[in-house]
Parts: sequence; structure tokens; C-alpha cells
Amino acid sequence: MRARQVAVATRETLTRLLGLSTGTALRLPDRLPDLPAVPRDLADVEAIALRERLDIQASRLQAAHTATSLGLTRTTRFINVLDLDYVRNSQSGQTTAPGYAITLELPLFDWGTARVAKAEALYMQAVDKVAQAAIDARSEARQSYSDYRSAYDLARHYRDEVIPLRKKISDETMLRYNGMLVSVFELLTDAREQATAVNATIAAQKDFWLAHTNLEAALGGRLPPAPKEQP
Repeated sequence: MRARQVAVATRETLTRLLGLSTGTALRLPDRLPDLPAVPRDLADVEAIALRERLDIQASRLQAAHTATSLGLTRTTRFINVLDLDYVRNSQSGQTTAPGYAITLELPLFDWGTARVAKAEALYMQAVDKVAQAAIDARSEARQSYSDYRSAYDLARHYRDEVIPLRKKISDETMLRYNGMLVSVFELLTDAREQATAVNATIAAQKDFWLAHTNLEAALGGRLPPAPKEQP
């Protein structure tokens, strides 16, 4: 009864999220998809996030709009916002530290006289917002990818090791029961443990697909196809 109620509540939540008037319009699969043969090997998750995420693009457009509204048109150079602190250090006379392989560049302008100091401050504030959005995006991408790989490894462990071992134990227990070496209570205990292992396997598989979805959200789009899935 609890399981049925959770299923009804989850279905109604999905109905509200999709903006449907009734849940009868939903056609859901009977089971979760199988685990992929191999997990995605993404060494450039941070670069993908900076390239694809809409919040990064929006913050860059906002910075460009700020520059336009302030009448800043004379671009002098471009800076990597991920290296912004190093740029400031070099301007203050300190040694410039090495930059990053990942770049997210914005223009710097000819500020002219002191009368545009306010414009400089407003534009650099917009640049700082882009930098913070980039920091958040990179961190979320790293965390989501770590969660994705951990969830895959755990789900595969249940599928390839736990379930086969539980089946072997159950077969041995049944043989011992048929040979009158164990009681029916031990047989029932083994059945409960086997059911627990199956439920844990399903939960681990569900967690993997949730982690897969969260990773796509953190990267701003669908994951690139695995090498064996490419034509």
C-alpha cells in the first residue's frame, strides 16, 4: 500500500511539473533503462559547462549590455574572467600567476579620464558576476560528474557482483533445504535477504539515472555519445 501511494504521489508530481491536466496522458516505461555498457568519460566537463550552460551565456550577454548602455565601445584587450585575480595582481605590481587552460573571455575598454570611473566600476561588477557564474558552473560540473561516476560504479557493483552472489546463496540454501539440512525459517530469511538485495539494486540503478540527469543539467545539455555509440 505504501509503494502504491508513493507511485501515485510521484506520478501526480510529474503531472504538475509537465503542466498536464491529468496524469492519464502520461505513458511511462515499465522499467528503468539498463545501465550503459560504459560510463561517459568526460575529461572536459568544466569546458563543456562554460560553453553550453544558458546561465553563463546570459551573464555574458548582461555584461555586453552593460557595456553598451555605458557607451563603452573602444575595446583595448580581452581578459579571461577565470584569471581575473591574476590580472589584478599584475596591475598592482605583483607577479602574474599562470593562467588556466579553460578560458571565458570578456573585453576590456579604454576608460579614458576619471569621469568614466563609475562606468568602469559598473562594467567590472558585471565581469565579476560572469566570473562567479563560471566558478559556480565549473564546481557544479565537477561535483555532478563525480556523483555520476560513483553512482555508475555502485549500480554496476550491485548488478555484476551482489545479485549473482545472492542468487548463488539462494540456490545453495534451496539445495540444503531440499536435503533437510536447514529449516523453512532459514529459507524465508534467505528470501527476504534476496528481496532486499534486488530492491537495493533497483535503487542504485535509479540513483544512476538521476545522477545522469543532474549531470546533463549541470553541463547545460545532453551528454555527448559514448565512443561505441558513435556512427
